[in-house]
Amino acid sequence: MLNRFSGLCCIIIVIMLNGCERQLYLNNSDSGIPPAVPVGVKVVYAYDGAVFIAWQYNTEPDFKGYNVYRSINNSSFSLLAFTTNNYYFDDSLDYQTKYYYKISAINNAGRESLTCDSIMAQPLNLYPPGTPATLSFNISARNWYNQKSVYLNWNPNSEGDVAWYYVYRSINDNFTADSSTYIGKTHITNYTDTVNLSLYINYYYKLRAVDKGGLQSGDSHIVHDIIFDVPSVIFPQNNSLVSAFNQFIIKTIGVPADYKIVVQTNQFFDEFWNTVVHSTAINDTLYIDFTPASLDVNVIYYWRVAAYSQNSSDPNSVSPLYQFTIKP
Repeated sequence: MLNRFSGLCCIIIVIMLNGCERQLYLNNSDSGIPPAVPVGVKVVYAYDGAVFIAWQYNTEPDFKGYNVYRSINNSSFSLLAFTTNNYYFDDSLDYQTKYYYKISAINNAGRESLTCDSIMAQPLNLYPPGTPATLSFNISARNWYNQKSVYLNWNPNSEGDVAWYYVYRSINDNFTADSSTYIGKTHITNYTDTVNLSLYINYYYKLRAVDKGGLQSGDSHIVHDIIFDVPSVIFPQNNSLVSAFNQFIIKTIGVPADYKIVVQTNQFFDEFWNTVVHSTAINDTLYIDFTPASLDVNVIYYWRVAAYSQNSSDPNSVSPLYQFTIKP
């Protein structure tokens, strides 16, 4: 099915091209005469909670722009917007409400024309939203501070009547988005899954956009990731008093990964050294060179190790914060 907005860009381009011969004037004198009433006002587009109206350009030398008025009873009109364009897009509207519009013209002296006759549009719910996350659907599996989760984020749909995004999960890469794989919904463009997650399981996710009328989009493409174990520390042990050393020693996790070690002088900030190494070793000992400019004796240093997957720039698993002191 064509996207509900597939023709909208073409409509705008045509309207802009039709007005491309309009000349620009710098005439600020007040003639005392208001501009002409806008003509050719029509509804170009009205469905799925959106209304697009357009009209002919005003070519008077002292013309400034247009006031757009709206009403839901065709009698009490309120100023909706000022625009210099000869079209207006009204979004996030109620499907069942009839909306009435009037347009007036404004000149550089601030004089306003009479409004045109009103036009009516009812933006009924006709089409489902477009498939979400066509440009961006990101995943980040996490094992942070003893909490396993999978974080998803994506670009918002362009439709103004999207109410929800439905999230589906499976451990199979070719799964159907239905009630058996549905795990939750969100009205924002991110979702954190924390339910019944295990280490080293490949989790697959899909999205659907759902509008206010309950119409659903097609399925997004699939993203997937696995949650890592936290690398174990071999040396230096937490709260240890050690001689100056030149290598950290850790135990690798159950899959190839990148490992980042960060060292800082307090528990919250002041990082002064870090390194990243890649290892294909699985559940094995890994020696990582430690090359700070200097270390002071009798000073507590804080460090942690994180493991990264290839799917995300965020760490997948993060160790607790450890500390060591260099003895004299």
